[in-house]
Amino acid sequence: MSLANLLRQTITIYNKSSLDKFAKQTFGSGTDAQARFQLKTINRMLPNQETVIVSAIVYVLPTVTVEIGDKIVYNSVNYEVITKSSAIDGVGGSNHIKLELAKWA
Repeated sequence: MSLANLLRQTITIYNKSSLDKFAKQTFGSGTDAQARFQLKTINRMLPNQETVIVSAIVYVLPTVTVEIGDKIVYNSVNYEVITKSSAIDGVGGSNHIKLELAKWA
């Protein structure tokens, strides 16, 4: 079974764009992507020693453009990408991307 067969949910990714005149983050237009979305509750300590509650884990293909801080919408709920890691296959390529998400504050 290929990885694409496991990606049965659709998420919308809003990539960070710039700051507005009030220094608030703005986002570009949304892009839909196939994903594997799993609700989860994990306490995660970030490199800056801040603790966040991870609310979901998402797996996407390595061709998806997503970065830490981007907004993801799934099932009408907004999430922020907290961590991003790539799974490397046996020949050194990326098999998939794992994202940990926190509910948008």
